[in-house]
Amino acid sequence: MLIPLAELNGLDLPGFVAALDGIYEHSPWVAEAAIDAGPFASRLDLLDALNAAMLAAPRDTQRALICAHPELAGKAAVARELTDASTREQSGAGLDRCTPEEYARLHLLNERYRARFGFPFIIAVKGHSRATIIAAMAERIDNDEDAEFARALHEIGRIAGFRLADRVSEPAGDEIIAMCTRLAWLSEQSHALTCTCMTPVHQATAALLRDWMLEAGMSAEIDAIGNVVGRWPSIRPGAKTLITGSHYDTVINGGHYDGRLGVVLPIVAGRRLRQAGVRLPFDVEIVAFSDEEGVRFQSTFLGSSALAGHFDPMLLARRDADGISLAEALQQAGHDPAAIPLLARDPATVAGFVEVHIEQGPVLLDEGRALGVVTAINGSERHLLTIIGLAGHAGTVPMRLRHDAAAAAAEIVLAVERIARSRDGVVATVGKLAVPDGAINVIAGRCELSIDLRAPSDALRAAAAAELFAAIDAIAERRSVDISRTAVLAIAATPCDPAMQAVLAASVGRVAGDSNVRHLPSGAGHDAMMMARLTPVAMLFVRCGNGGISHNPLETMTADDAQLAAAAFTDFLQTLPVPP
Repeated sequence: MLIPLAELNGLDLPGFVAALDGIYEHSPWVAEAAIDAGPFASRLDLLDALNAAMLAAPRDTQRALICAHPELAGKAAVARELTDASTREQSGAGLDRCTPEEYARLHLLNERYRARFGFPFIIAVKGHSRATIIAAMAERIDNDEDAEFARALHEIGRIAGFRLADRVSEPAGDEIIAMCTRLAWLSEQSHALTCTCMTPVHQATAALLRDWMLEAGMSAEIDAIGNVVGRWPSIRPGAKTLITGSHYDTVINGGHYDGRLGVVLPIVAGRRLRQAGVRLPFDVEIVAFSDEEGVRFQSTFLGSSALAGHFDPMLLARRDADGISLAEALQQAGHDPAAIPLLARDPATVAGFVEVHIEQGPVLLDEGRALGVVTAINGSERHLLTIIGLAGHAGTVPMRLRHDAAAAAAEIVLAVERIARSRDGVVATVGKLAVPDGAINVIAGRCELSIDLRAPSDALRAAAAAELFAAIDAIAERRSVDISRTAVLAIAATPCDPAMQAVLAASVGRVAGDSNVRHLPSGAGHDAMMMARLTPVAMLFVRCGNGGISHNPLETMTADDAQLAAAAFTDFLQTLPVPP
């Protein structure tokens, strides 16, 4: 039975120890030593305190804790003398179904391991098979004693985390915020959150996400491109798969919730459904995509493109600032680049893709709404303009005779703003503006600027672009300057599936008590854009604070909004029509 964290925090010492009985094998002293660190803000904080107490104990006490654990498929297991938790764990790994050869191999390894180290082999078996357990034991038997002692304590800490997830509950919103905060502890910079593709921090983040998926009762693996994939099978054999998720890499000095909310929230929702005994009529895959931002290798959507069947193998030759190629980085992390094509999903087996994401903008915040349903992900185009006028003396050339490149640029900036404002859904930005070799007393002879134009439909964007370019041509003629334009990017808009939008909107309406659910486009790119090449997509936006700022340490959201988003997502899972 799950114990609410708030209730646990209110228990006296005997009650606290009793509530956590079995989290550490036959070792109530761990809970006794940890209680003074309370009250605990989250289950993760509780686990930290318990593991800190374990690691602070004298070595003899730690050794006794290690020795309290049974051998895998050993005499206690055969005699059915294991604790309930150990029985479930060993059975889940198939250790109660060993072949005679596997039993013999495990018996021999157990004897050799204990003879070498004086304590039993410890591994968190959740997520392992008999073969991987045997391989791990054979590999670790050659470690030195101190390293193996530390590894045993680490594995005991992981086991405690798995057990605690099925023992202590907390509000979903609080848990989601705590998990996103915990992920942010893993960073390539001590003063900021940075997590880029295939760095040690990136790999540690993937390992933690995999553990959380295992905690939720899913099978979980890290695939050849570094995606972390958790799978929850349905009650129907051969059912289609609903895929959900987002990315776990970040920009440099990023925020806690971009991408990661869309991984953590489905894990939390899925675990609660499993604990409630709910089974869905379709399989669910939660995918933490390895690289969406493209910071290290300048290659966006690596993880989602592999699943969608559109991974470009030429990207494997891309090199980072240190000259390491993507292929080399994958291999160093233990992945096989040659297996990436095998990750592509069969469209016939996929029911759809839904992504939960912070809005990364101020619309929901400005309107006082927690949630919104995305209608489309804006398509975009980018252009670089060069304006050639005639440089001249700022004091001697009359205004009517000037060919002022900077004045033309200023007029273009205002035209960009005016045209975007006149068409609902269009956004346009001049992000770069320069006067090369300019001087305070010289009429600008040359000006360079950029235009970024976005809209939720390609037709709307094309119409805005046509009006804008006509205005630019008129400015060039009126001001007697030459304007050249180079297109540097064109990405089509990604409409969200109307049927999935309707189900998602109904879910938001039910949990938020809102009969007028907000629909809005996404101005930023997302993994859903790539997944739309595979299957219909939907997106749920969640309000973010601080003016909607994102890609920034000031990026924030509330536990209340996370709670509401988890409720809407859960409702969506339970009301989505069964795919044919």
